[in-house]
Amino acid sequence: MAQTTLSLFGEHLRRWRAARGMSQLDLAVAVGTTPRHLSFVETGRSRPGAALVLRLADVLAVPMRERNTLLAAAGLPIAYPTHHLDSEALRAVRDVLDRVLRGHEPYPAWVIGRGLRFLAANAGAQALMPGLTSMSATQIVELWFGPGPLRERVENWSDVVRATLTVLRREAVLTGDGDVVALLHRAEELAPELSAPAPGGDSPVACPVFRIDGQLLRTISTVMRFDNATEVTTSELRVELLFPADEESDRLLRELVARSVAQTPTADVYSRRR
Repeated sequence: MAQTTLSLFGEHLRRWRAARGMSQLDLAVAVGTTPRHLSFVETGRSRPGAALVLRLADVLAVPMRERNTLLAAAGLPIAYPTHHLDSEALRAVRDVLDRVLRGHEPYPAWVIGRGLRFLAANAGAQALMPGLTSMSATQIVELWFGPGPLRERVENWSDVVRATLTVLRREAVLTGDGDVVALLHRAEELAPELSAPAPGGDSPVACPVFRIDGQLLRTISTVMRFDNATEVTTSELRVELLFPADEESDRLLRELVARSVAQTPTADVYSRRR
């Protein structure tokens, strides 16, 4: 039997179908077309329109950056602009991020992009885990998953790292991004014993418990996203907001941040990657 030749769009589409575990029949029914037409689209015998490409992307949960790739592979104009976070086009987004980070003081907050890229941090974040915005994603994986002072400082390191592995796996599957997949593989190499799911603990959220000056600082976190984003960079941003989990941790955290701010010039207590 002759091997089926796929179009460039068809190669991308088949990869996404495989990643989501969908057959041509399943996908055709979900997007409201016929299996025959979808087969023709995959092999290049039919050229999809933008509406069909975007319906396919919706059903397959394709991220915005990769939706542009699908459209371009089909010979169509991209649908979503991409801007640098420091651009004028994202001034409103940047202002929101700055307000959230500064408004969360003295508690730590970070702006994180795709693939563990720490883009901004407030004074609380700088006091608790300094320098993340100046590190590459690979350096952060080495710091977080490898041996060293951070591992020794986090009492429940294994639980937190398991949770981080889950986040990386989810992002790798969702995006298919080779850089994210490489980060995941490196993290798994550094901590192979933590590949199994974490057992349930006392906290409803797997967050770090830091040992600082011989005392335990318990934390709990939540994440903010721009769910209605129509621009690529904005769609990939998340803001991690860390809170103290009890009154004693609140006191310890406030003291830690106050000491850090007192020792740091005002211009340096808020950090953003350029």
